[in-house]
Amino acid sequence: MKVKLYKTQKNIFVIFFSLLSLSSLFAQVNSTKLKDGTISTGPEPARPGAILEMESSNKGMLTPRMTTAQRDAIVPANLTDGLLIFNTTTGCFDYWSQLQNIWLSICGTLPPAVFEISFAQCSQVQAVGIYKQGSTLNSSNYLPIPVTVTQPGVYTVSATTTNGYYFGTSGTFPTAGTYTLLLAGTGTPHNGHVSPDPGDAVTINLNGKASTCIPNNFVQTATVDFSINCGLINTIGTYNVGIPLSASNKLTVTVSPSVPGFWSMNTNTVNGYSFSGTGTFTDTTPSQTVELLGTGTPTASGLNNFNLASNATTQASASCSGIPVTVAPVTFTINCAGATQNGTYLQDAALTAGNTITLPINVTATGSTTISTTTLNGISFTSGLINLSALGAQNVILTGTGTPTVVGTNALTITGTPGGAATCTLNVNVAAQPVTYTTNCAGTTTSGSYAPGIAMTAANTMTIPVNVTYVGAYTISTNTVNGVSFSATGTFGSTGAQNVVMTATGTPTSGGTFSYAITANSTNGATACNKSVTFVFRTMKVLGLGEGVYQPGSSGTGNSSRAILASTTNFSPTGTVQIQALTIVNGGYNQGNDLKNSINTNNIDVIVIGYNYHPNAASITILNDFVKNKKGVLIDSEENDATVIANVINTICGSTTVVASGSGSTFTNPILNVADPILQGPFSPIAGFNLGSDLNNSYYVTGLPANVTVLSTQNGDATKIFAFKHNTLGYLFIGDSGWSAGDSGNTATDIWPAKISGTGVPLSKSYFGSVTVYNSIMYANAMAWAIQYAQTNINSAYVIP
Repeated sequence: MKVKLYKTQKNIFVIFFSLLSLSSLFAQVNSTKLKDGTISTGPEPARPGAILEMESSNKGMLTPRMTTAQRDAIVPANLTDGLLIFNTTTGCFDYWSQLQNIWLSICGTLPPAVFEISFAQCSQVQAVGIYKQGSTLNSSNYLPIPVTVTQPGVYTVSATTTNGYYFGTSGTFPTAGTYTLLLAGTGTPHNGHVSPDPGDAVTINLNGKASTCIPNNFVQTATVDFSINCGLINTIGTYNVGIPLSASNKLTVTVSPSVPGFWSMNTNTVNGYSFSGTGTFTDTTPSQTVELLGTGTPTASGLNNFNLASNATTQASASCSGIPVTVAPVTFTINCAGATQNGTYLQDAALTAGNTITLPINVTATGSTTISTTTLNGISFTSGLINLSALGAQNVILTGTGTPTVVGTNALTITGTPGGAATCTLNVNVAAQPVTYTTNCAGTTTSGSYAPGIAMTAANTMTIPVNVTYVGAYTISTNTVNGVSFSATGTFGSTGAQNVVMTATGTPTSGGTFSYAITANSTNGATACNKSVTFVFRTMKVLGLGEGVYQPGSSGTGNSSRAILASTTNFSPTGTVQIQALTIVNGGYNQGNDLKNSINTNNIDVIVIGYNYHPNAASITILNDFVKNKKGVLIDSEENDATVIANVINTICGSTTVVASGSGSTFTNPILNVADPILQGPFSPIAGFNLGSDLNNSYYVTGLPANVTVLSTQNGDATKIFAFKHNTLGYLFIGDSGWSAGDSGNTATDIWPAKISGTGVPLSKSYFGSVTVYNSIMYANAMAWAIQYAQTNINSAYVIP
């Protein structure tokens, strides 16, 4: 025999047999306890007196399962005293008894017997005694049944009829063989038979299993006679479709007995139900009333006519026809006021299974009906054919169909056919269908020019393609970013693809690229979009002071201080810094009123001080006013006059800074690793790199106040500041007038540290043999910072007095 084990079972059996092996090995001192994963206690021996104990909280132990035939096929030599199986034929545990030489059942002394009535034996099954309609069976009434037993054991045998009486017995077969069982009769036959009727069919069960042997038993008709007054038959109780008849459903029949005795009356079955009754007339008193009880369940409403038969000897006067019984037609009332409207109802939206009406009704008579509404505005509701099988208050679900085309309240009339006691009106509200469209984010475009400080006009628009699936009023807009927003409102008059043009409002405050979130009022399908709009910085005016290649106003077009600013790759509407233009003004050596007029007349935004410009006291006052009140940017790269440099720094920064020359040494100036827009500018991050001095005449600063940020130190000496920037004002100091000098061709490693490409793009340069300097990149980043600062802060209306 092949044994199939699941994984868990295999593991348990491996442990089981291993433990059994150990038990055998150490049988003198050990016993075995087997646990599964549901038991968490530690190892312990089996209980005293047990060589093996199994423990689990959700599993049992399975013994071999086999039929009686399989059990009996076990070789006798293998029958060991106590051998245990589960018998699937009898549903009991069996064990082999060596002493009794028999299989015994744990269910009892013996298992349920296995026996049958053979074909030949069936003809011998005949009831003994007299069987008469209305006469109760006694000890003389019994049924002999011959049986053949193949397995001894306990037995229960019954023989039943449908005529009010039965037979039964139980006991034990000690051995296999042939037996005749005598089944005692019980009950009272209700009906008699007239030849050649064979009599009552007797159904025999052997230990709960039906036998194929079904004999008949003849019951004599009672000697009773009576007449029925067919005109005095009354119907009692109410009759409803689908509701089983009870003790309250009956017929009362007026009879006059002429011969006393057992009587029986019954009707035919009509529409699923019938009436019947039995009893005994003890005298011949005329006009006695008897009751026939109803049984069954009416399946339809309407008038049912019954025929009544009896066991009276004179049948002509003891039967009736056309006895009327009415099953009430379905009847109910409708409560429109308590109805609940479920689902969403929108114009031009087809109703779905979710569009229902929960309608309270009160059923006074059961049956099948259909509850429906009238059709209005293209919609209606119906329950379909339903069976109201219970009396009383209940709810009916009406499901809607159709598509409403008009917004508003629809008064639908509800009727029930058949059975609705009255009609009522239910209001169903249909809401307006919201506009529905999808937006094409990828296809969104802008038109017009966008510059900081220039108010938006009708030419500044954002166009977004849409696909309209339901017309209606729309609103599409953006959030406000950089002082500007876009919006459009209107009404879609047609479906399909079309464009919506949003108009910009507001005045941009800054240049740069900004992302706008577009939102739409479509309730279905509109996609949230983001569209970027680039604002160029306004035209900036740059004033150069000093001489030669060291400031942009006097520098040649190929020199770095001018070429970097003039390059459209660097500064233009499409450059690295997007700006309308940079206008460069040469202020030369202007001092005092000339300097003031240059600033006011040209409305200067940025001033660059280069080589050989040393502002006098009046000019320092003007420069201080320019930085603090006009909020312009001063890029101060002075040298050769420590006193003037200190006066400028101290006036603007409110400090007592000391300035000194580093002349006599060759300098590289390390850039600090600090977070600053100049060191992290758009042309390249340069924190941690180096700046180079032009020759060896750089200046440094000591004693700076806390309102500045150090950007570079001279030759790596932390006490000597080569470059710093004010934290809140537009002021940048570099201690070398030649820091921005350079061109695209100079390869010297001790002068002109600001290298550029042929198109003015800032580049790094090898300096002093082993150091790379980033002067031109810092110069470009500084100008980008100056543009941003001036765009945001400068007071263009301010005139320096």
